Amino acid sequence: MRHLILIALLATPVHAGERDAFLGTWGTEAQCAGEPLKPGGTVLAAPYEIDRLWLKHGQLWCALRWGPVEATETGNFTVATAQCGEDAVRSYFLGMRRSGEEMTLRWDVFNQVGPLKRCPPS
Repeated sequence: MRHLILIALLATPVHAGERDAFLGTWGTEAQCAGEPLKPGGTVLAAPYEIDRLWLKHGQLWCALRWGPVEATETGNFTVATAQCGEDAVRSYFLGMRRSGEEMTLRWDVFNQVGPLKRCPPS
């Protein structure tokens, strides 16, 4: 009985189609606008482009393997294994939390990016 209560209190899994809530182009205002990282610089801020198979951030590409999507009190949460790079592939455990119109990416334990907003279509 205790296990049933514990399961009921945990986030409820959502249909795999709910993954679509995480897809699209996400960034800060500067990333969405492609502004230079430094005033007068030539390197531009890049948003995160997420689709069903890939995450792209500037020139970095990561292959994604998605975990289940869970509903939370404030939105949705999912995880993905991200294998990034070409010559030297690095693997990350990527957590994605969507709350309202904002998303936060957590790369492994120590690196968090966000909140990010969906970039307007260009």
